[in-house]
Amino acid sequence: MKAETLDHRHLEWLIRSRELNQRSTLQLHKLIHMHFEKIKGRKQLSVKTQALAAVCFSLWRAAFLADRTGTHAATVRDVQTFLGRMLADNAIAYTQDRASREWTFNYYVEAARNGLLILAKHWPEVSNTLSVEKKVAAGSTAAGRRWDRHQEALQVALNCFEREVGTKP
Repeated sequence: MKAETLDHRHLEWLIRSRELNQRSTLQLHKLIHMHFEKIKGRKQLSVKTQALAAVCFSLWRAAFLADRTGTHAATVRDVQTFLGRMLADNAIAYTQDRASREWTFNYYVEAARNGLLILAKHWPEVSNTLSVEKKVAAGSTAAGRRWDRHQEALQVALNCFEREVGTKP
């Protein structure tokens, strides 16, 4: 298991990121509550709701795993470790995700990206947000920048969804 460090810059990013993601998740939860009948009665809205939930979850989990080195050697080592735990224990929980974060961070961010690309077929501004690499403050990590870009695309998708479900049939 990797040694845990309490890098205050990362902890500040982590707290901010969790807050952003939880606010997005709450927005989706409220939209489902307010428009449940409309969403359940339309397959496309149901599919979009499920994709948004998957992105919310994937980014929520990825935020906890973003303190990684990003080296290929560490990533491959963590793939091996993760698969070994999966085979030996026949179960995976957060502790295994955390212990193998060099790989699991990528897994969750890619899952979020895949969900966002599904949504981008309906809302092109989601794709535009995913493709823009923004200038960031000194000291931010590549993982943090990737996560931030995907979270921003999630928020764009949620705003599009809110406009769609808020309209009359």
